[in-house]
Amino acid sequence: MTQPLRFGVATADHQCEAYAGNDDIRDVWERVRGLVPRGMATDFWNRYREDIELARGLGCTVFRLSLSWARLEPQPDVWSDEAFAHYRDVLQAIRDAGMSALVTLVHNTWPLHVQAAGAGAGPLDPGFPDRVARFAAEVTKRLGDLIGDYVTLNEPNQLVYGWIKGFWMRAYAMPPGQPPYESGDAQMDDVLTLIPNLFRAHAKSREAIQKIHPTARAGTNPLVLGLPQWLQRWVDRNATHLQSPEAAKRQASRIAQSAFLEGGRVDCSIAQITITDDRSQHAFFSEPYYCAHVALLHAHSLALPPDLQTWRGRVAVVADTLPARIVGGWLPAATLVYAQTPGEALEAVRRGDADAAFDDDVTLQPYATDRLALTLLPRSEQYFAVALALGSRTLLNIVDRAIRDLRAEHPEIPNAYNRKTIADIGREDAAQADGKRDVPQMDRSIERIRKRGKLRVGVHPGVSGLCARDDERYEGLEPEIARRIAQLIFGDEGRVEFVEVQGARRLTATRSWLHAFFSLRKSIGIFGTLLGTNWWNLGMAGKLPDFLCPRECVGTLDFVGLDYYWGVPSFWPGELHRLSAAADFQYAHAPVWPGALSTILNEAAREFPGKPIIVIENGCVGNASGVDRADYLKAHIKEVRKAVERGAPVEAYLCWSITSNREWGLRFDQGSDFGLFHIDLDTDPQLKRQPTDASRVYASLIAESNSG
Repeated sequence: MTQPLRFGVATADHQCEAYAGNDDIRDVWERVRGLVPRGMATDFWNRYREDIELARGLGCTVFRLSLSWARLEPQPDVWSDEAFAHYRDVLQAIRDAGMSALVTLVHNTWPLHVQAAGAGAGPLDPGFPDRVARFAAEVTKRLGDLIGDYVTLNEPNQLVYGWIKGFWMRAYAMPPGQPPYESGDAQMDDVLTLIPNLFRAHAKSREAIQKIHPTARAGTNPLVLGLPQWLQRWVDRNATHLQSPEAAKRQASRIAQSAFLEGGRVDCSIAQITITDDRSQHAFFSEPYYCAHVALLHAHSLALPPDLQTWRGRVAVVADTLPARIVGGWLPAATLVYAQTPGEALEAVRRGDADAAFDDDVTLQPYATDRLALTLLPRSEQYFAVALALGSRTLLNIVDRAIRDLRAEHPEIPNAYNRKTIADIGREDAAQADGKRDVPQMDRSIERIRKRGKLRVGVHPGVSGLCARDDERYEGLEPEIARRIAQLIFGDEGRVEFVEVQGARRLTATRSWLHAFFSLRKSIGIFGTLLGTNWWNLGMAGKLPDFLCPRECVGTLDFVGLDYYWGVPSFWPGELHRLSAAADFQYAHAPVWPGALSTILNEAAREFPGKPIIVIENGCVGNASGVDRADYLKAHIKEVRKAVERGAPVEAYLCWSITSNREWGLRFDQGSDFGLFHIDLDTDPQLKRQPTDASRVYASLIAESNSG
């Protein structure tokens, strides 16, 4: 008789526990990159009983959490009795609530002393597997009597993106990142060191756990994408038929560098362009050089309400602009009055046809007078950056160098959303002190500029301080950046041709006809290489060559774990491009395909006969590609049940996540909130847990399963 399907929820240490000074690698990553720090997060460290009770109330029988390695081992081989005692209390509370604990040991982060080991090699160091195994042994010795199952490494197949960067990616997706200007070959050399090290770390940790508790179970949870079956088999062939590390490196060149570079009307555009997630899909952006804010221009006599979400004012906004696209999020109850230019929006306010004009403060500031006040909206930073064609990595590095040079002279230039990595710390200043000012050639993006003899730069004059035209000369911060770039390329700041661009052309002027094929090029880069496969389970099944998965690591799993979120039923490049939205942290745009989950589970049952299967993560932001979280859960749990009916030994399904959390340095909004219980992380100091439609639906689905 088969056991009934168990249900659960999850948390993670870095994403949920309040920061208390024990830096892990993610804390440093968020600081050097200018990302959102975790801060109090959900304060799970202090409020774990509340969240455990919420899970019990849903009907859950499994509670997944991760243990902070940085708290438990603050220094090499120095263990914190206090932190272990805390986690014992947490685990006991889970047991007392009638749930078993699924514990993750390494959840995408590790202590700084682990990263520093091996002269900063971290997970690349030959001693890394033994360090993870010692951590696993200490946890098992002290806490193992309260732990049901172990996940040794969270999503191991995603960790490689801390060492390799796609040609379409502005920055490394995960820590630690590579030293400045690392070549594609050097990146792949590190990946080929990392992959077998991760297999060894898992296998040694499992062995260490079972030496202490022989009946304990250990596995992992690779992130699996939903692809058409024929395409998945073709993609997997890229990994299973590799003959040598050199062949893997040749494959990886499709990721690290595009064979074609776009050449638009301008080489770069420095024209008050705000960095957005959507725009980052179509252009490279430099580090920011200016911080604007969303603002309202209105009569001094108008008192804006404290809650703008309910304000029913009339608001003028320029049509077909970024402000027009985001105004609904700031002022959902307002009546919009569309204008063609900022000047028209101002006139609408002056005539009384609108109560306020909505735009960034850079655009509105010139119109602020004794009669009109400018009000900046809170937490509305809009960062201006230089836009370039995707793949122009050498030019991007030169632009960033120019901005960093200017920042040294002008501290007001923001240091946020940068491309720095853990490996950058201390290196750049040393390089400059040694006089090493040259940026190495990583592609041909500079060759054509030098051949032409001048740099073409798109500008948008008319904003005092940023870009203004005086006779035949452009003045302001933006032209100054352009001249600094020319100085680095030619040794002559005068070799710049300024091209005035307006509206959407400020961004599109950097593109060429090749941009129409970008989705295809990116899809080949992702799915035409080893890294686009589920290489972790292929290794566990003994299908990878020894140089990737050592023979002693094959089959070292007690259950088949997997994370599934997104998929596409079609092989068209546009569909595959949508799938990459999740990899770019644009979860609201990621494609939802529930049907892939039952197929994936049945494939896992065939691949690993006799092994139980656990869906360790599945969940959704508030709304993804038009599917809300409640409907997402209904559809995916239906597919899990379908797989069970076909004989797949699915033991448990866990929803990510029990509450809102700090999603790896992202700004908190509906596009980064996976919580069954909502917490206003940025605005509610009480961090109140609020039920959602999804939590109610999940509880009913669990009750239905138990009654059946």
